[in-house]
Amino acid sequence: MVEFKPKICQGEDSEVTSHKRKISLDHPESPRKRQRGSSEPTEVAVETVQAKGTKRKASTQTKTPSKKQRGDHCDANTDKPTEVSVVGVTETEGRTENNGSASDSVSSTNFEAKYLQLHKLGEGGFGSVYAGVRKSDSLPVAIKCIPKARAKYRQVMIDGMVYSLPLEAVLMMRVVGRQNLVGQSAAVTLLDWYDLGQEILLVMERPVPSMDLLDYVNSCDSLTEDQAKNIMKQLVEACIKMHSVGVFHRDIKTDNVLIETSSDVPRVRIIDFGCGCFIENEPCRVFAGTFAYVPPEYLRHRTYEAGPTTVWQLGALLHDMLVDQFTTYSFLRKGLKSSRQLSRSCLNLLNVCLAVDPEDRPTLEQMQQLPWLR
Repeated sequence: MVEFKPKICQGEDSEVTSHKRKISLDHPESPRKRQRGSSEPTEVAVETVQAKGTKRKASTQTKTPSKKQRGDHCDANTDKPTEVSVVGVTETEGRTENNGSASDSVSSTNFEAKYLQLHKLGEGGFGSVYAGVRKSDSLPVAIKCIPKARAKYRQVMIDGMVYSLPLEAVLMMRVVGRQNLVGQSAAVTLLDWYDLGQEILLVMERPVPSMDLLDYVNSCDSLTEDQAKNIMKQLVEACIKMHSVGVFHRDIKTDNVLIETSSDVPRVRIIDFGCGCFIENEPCRVFAGTFAYVPPEYLRHRTYEAGPTTVWQLGALLHDMLVDQFTTYSFLRKGLKSSRQLSRSCLNLLNVCLAVDPEDRPTLEQMQQLPWLR
């Protein structure tokens, strides 16, 4: 395959904060710990990067581009019910109750009867995540508490009945399917969800033992290409599966990838669909995700699509694993510069995935067939 080198257009270096957000089991600090960007949502004034490389400022100074933003969903017709499969959500627990102390009390009682909430795992712009266990079988779970005012809803049809569910829950249900086999999907399984009036609780499986990908990289003295290749193969396959059922995650990054470490071959699990949406025929026009990994086409044209954006994010994630911490602004200024010796096929994969023009990037299926991943 012909090797590509992305064209470089000009932009400002991004700032990256050192604030960390834990979303996996506690893991000892590594002496070579790399920075983790803040994931709180923020209003970001985007700097438009024009095709000729000159720049035009938006109304205010660009803020920290590593922050996570939630934007409008890709799907324009949100009034039309979406058919999804039931995954661990019963008719009573999966129904949005009317606001009121009585129904809130019932939901809270049902939750407390079934689950034990433990320590906080992390906190982001869309809610807090706690460790927990399911009382019936001691299954480890993660409990995501989302303020109701921040939750986005979607009308869904489940076995002929229409419900109003949090979009994040609907996306997870769509990806995993009806089987509800805990641990069988690359995406973590949604077990239950509860409407407590002021907040929504999403109860998901919590792989144990596991750590997020950033901590996994930091736990290795130097991640080898073979280790990175095993992770990337699983991620590409998982993204193909998500797109095949119409789900666009929009925030693939080291924080949102868990690595199960219970076997000799680390296993990838994808979490946090809070920025996700359904794939539609029209491009997305409002950015949602972590701004450090914003695709260049959004900076240029204020539009982006599921396939090319996911390939860009996977390239950025591979850059994080094998080169250095990635930000779009820094990459557009400096290009791909590695201080370590990488194979030619690995560099080619990085170059084509991080092509500035989205039409020059491979599809996920083509990416899967590139020499380095075969």
